[in-house]
Amino acid sequence: MHRTTLHSTGMRVTVQRLLALAVLLALAASGAARAGDRVRVLTSYPEELTVRYQAAFEARHPGKRVEILWRQSADALAWLRRQRGQVDVYWAPAPGNFAALRDQRRLLRLELDREALPDAVGGSPISDAEGYFAAFELVGYGIAYNREALARLGLEAPLEWRELAAAAYQGQVQMPIPGRVGFAPALVEALLQGEGWDAGWALLAAIAGNGALAGRGGNRADADDVAAGRVAARMTIDFFAARAIADGAPVAFAYPRRTLYNPAQIAIFADAPNPAGARAFVDFALSDAGQRLLLHPDVRRLPVRKALYLSVELPAQPFASDSLGYDGELGRARQGLVAALFDIALVRRNDELVELWRRLQQAEGGGQAQHPALLRARQLLSAAPMALAEQADSELRQAFANPTTASEPLRTRREAEWMAAVDARIAAARAALRQAAR
Repeated sequence: MHRTTLHSTGMRVTVQRLLALAVLLALAASGAARAGDRVRVLTSYPEELTVRYQAAFEARHPGKRVEILWRQSADALAWLRRQRGQVDVYWAPAPGNFAALRDQRRLLRLELDREALPDAVGGSPISDAEGYFAAFELVGYGIAYNREALARLGLEAPLEWRELAAAAYQGQVQMPIPGRVGFAPALVEALLQGEGWDAGWALLAAIAGNGALAGRGGNRADADDVAAGRVAARMTIDFFAARAIADGAPVAFAYPRRTLYNPAQIAIFADAPNPAGARAFVDFALSDAGQRLLLHPDVRRLPVRKALYLSVELPAQPFASDSLGYDGELGRARQGLVAALFDIALVRRNDELVELWRRLQQAEGGGQAQHPALLRARQLLSAAPMALAEQADSELRQAFANPTTASEPLRTRREAEWMAAVDARIAAARAALRQAAR
């Protein structure tokens, strides 16, 4: 009996262990299944966009769940260094981040329909040539304007950048500062590349002389000054205008002929815990159904599927043959340098420059536009802060590439030289205006 009891007890222990192991295996399998059903997506997109894609994807893939992880684009790379193997998809308007992740071999190659998804706008690439990331939408740069404010001023809708430099827009324009507003570097490059270096700086100077600088003091780039009618127009991206329009503001948006379209992109991580789910999400985002979600009145963004521009009336035609071919690599290479030049030439003494431009426009409007002194004043106020050939210097670009190198000797010396040159031009322009007034 005692032996039998021992044997029976041993069997019970063995059975209990087997049952416990079975439960553990079932739990592990359940956990694996849940992990396979979850797609983790890192993005900087706002909720009004992400929830639509989340709901639409989950409706098409019953049992699958999209988990949205939100990080600003500026913080995403540092966060990802600490989170390897934790995220499936990266989805954001941050071209530099995608290029960096590709170079670090952090991305899987996508299977793309190149026929339906163009890889370039105006000859400039929007998707990776080897397929490691793809354009998801296009961000257009242009002019947001308040229809009621324009009517009060008796002005037509501004359709081209140059219109914002007219005397009629004195005090009615907002321009973003490239060193302080995230989207502004590419916007400034739209003018520098679209108009040419010297003509681009002249146009930037004239527009800055007409109004406020967004990002300076309490003047935010996404503030509702245009929506509220405090200014008539603002140089911005279509997203901010779309948001104001969705909120019912009397705002419209114009894409100038010489503007640019910057891509937002999507990619799959090489160490994605759920690569199959990640591919399904990317495929949906780039599909006809996924791209049509961008056209929702609460979203109002530009798709990358070329066919949609033929079947739906859209306010922009980025794939038209005359679209500006934006050189993103050039823009990124000289971004710090251009931002520093902009600060020194147009921000540092902006209040004085606005007054000088006002006086110049008044004198020109009084029938003296061809007065030699006024021609000289305009030339001085419009001058590029640096010659085109000089900005191509790789050592100079590198000195301004990182904001933490503000005390770097070359940078410090050149900034002092530029400030002195700008101060001299301002003094000479003031003298020329006095001469013309005699």
